[in-house]
Amino acid sequence: MKCESCNDKDATVHYTEIDGNEKREIHLCEECYREKVTPVQKVVDFADLLKTLLHGAVKEQGAAGKALCPVCGISLAEFRASGRFGCPNDYVVFREAIAPLIEKIQHAARHAGRTPPSAGAEVRRDNDLLCLRRELERAVQREAYEEAARLRDRIRALTGGTA
Repeated sequence: MKCESCNDKDATVHYTEIDGNEKREIHLCEECYREKVTPVQKVVDFADLLKTLLHGAVKEQGAAGKALCPVCGISLAEFRASGRFGCPNDYVVFREAIAPLIEKIQHAARHAGRTPPSAGAEVRRDNDLLCLRRELERAVQREAYEEAARLRDRIRALTGGTA
């Protein structure tokens, strides 16, 4: 199939445009695709987006505002300027200052994703146990003892009676 734009090269990019009820298939060569489509679509650089968000969202709070990472030596000001941490330890060092930003971006302070399908049964069981134990702690703190008892029973079933 030839490119619909230049009618010279083979079409290697195929996509569908939908405008209201009208559906149209587009077939372009890579060069025509870059000329026609790519300039229209604004590609967002994640580092620039994070830098923009950080400019107003991260406040230099307490000790975190003056702290330096003991591993990589980055300061909170350097992080704000670049939008990138120097090492994983920075998440611990600057936790107080970045927690509101992470909650704003991720809609949560902690990742609670799914276990990959390729993970073994033991890994899935361990993750389930971890989640159940956290739920149990929260239920006990809320004094929801019936819920806590059900969670305890589920934990015992997964561990074979040893909790």
